[in-house]
Amino acid sequence: MRRFQFKLEKLLEVRSFHEKKSELVLAEKAGLCAVLDKRLREVAESRSRTGREMFAPGRDLEDFRAAELYMTRLDRDRDRLLEELASAELERETARADYIEKRKARESIDKMKERKQAEYYRLALREEQKALDDLARRHVVEAIDHRSPAGSREAVARG
Repeated sequence: MRRFQFKLEKLLEVRSFHEKKSELVLAEKAGLCAVLDKRLREVAESRSRTGREMFAPGRDLEDFRAAELYMTRLDRDRDRLLEELASAELERETARADYIEKRKARESIDKMKERKQAEYYRLALREEQKALDDLARRHVVEAIDHRSPAGSREAVARG
């Protein structure tokens, strides 16, 4: 039995390549969102810690003012990080949509390949069975011709 060859194999490879490329872009965007989210949590923890330490015993007015300025800077960082995160999430969703589109394109060709391959092997098995049946019939007919006197008479009459 010959090996199955899919005529659109090159197209399937190209689509698989583009899908993998889109998947890597999506992973990069998701990683950026995770980093920004982690940084936001760190800023929130720093602000909370500074707020608690601001009124600790033994702090003077300069410490209070420094803590207040630090919290203002943390608030600006938080706002900037929130904007970056919103932008990164938008890019991630765009990358996700692109990846899903590429995956569907590859899967459609992949399913077509599976159907064609199943059809090919089903037909190949049918042809192989037909050939084996013909071989068996010929063998039975030859065995009957050699055993029966009528078969030899036909051979004599033909000859």
